[in-house]
Amino acid sequence: MTTITVDGLGERHLAAERVTLTARVAIAHRDRPESIAQGTAVHARLAREAASLRETGAATWHSVDPLSTNVRTWTDKDGRKHQDHVTAGAVRIKLGRLEVVSDVVATLSALGATVSPSWALTEATKLRVTRDLRGVAVRDARTKADDFAAALGAAVGRVTAIREAQQAAPVGVRGAGGGAPDDLTIPEITVRVAVTGEYETD
Repeated sequence: MTTITVDGLGERHLAAERVTLTARVAIAHRDRPESIAQGTAVHARLAREAASLRETGAATWHSVDPLSTNVRTWTDKDGRKHQDHVTAGAVRIKLGRLEVVSDVVATLSALGATVSPSWALTEATKLRVTRDLRGVAVRDARTKADDFAAALGAAVGRVTAIREAQQAAPVGVRGAGGGAPDDLTIPEITVRVAVTGEYETD
């Protein structure tokens, strides 16, 4: 009797279903009150836009981070040191309607924000796909165990253990989520389940 230990993998790539946009404002100015005034104005416009998207149903959630002002010291190309004040903050908006993403990114950018997307699947999709992939991963491990057993001139007699790796959730994004608004690409989310199986030959 021989114990065979192998890994099995189930993997699927699905188009993102949700996106959270982070709109960041960072206003630098030599005068601290002016930095705060300009940063507060842009931040308020972003917050109003987020609330409007919630009201229309385009956004399912949003949050407004508090502003902060910090001193920044930097050196120019001639070696001279400069100091200014940077007022920064962020507004986060979760969109369920991906067809409006390009327009929302364009609007937030026009208001003075730097926008970055974070793509995701719904919880229902993650659960359904993960459950399917557990079976795929187990079958993959069993196929490998059968191959090793055959190479030994034996056959798998019984399964002694199946262990799932802790991460059985979306593990990465394929494709670009940025670029010009008209060229916005909805990326794919990779869902992966990995298991380790132990088998005994007859």
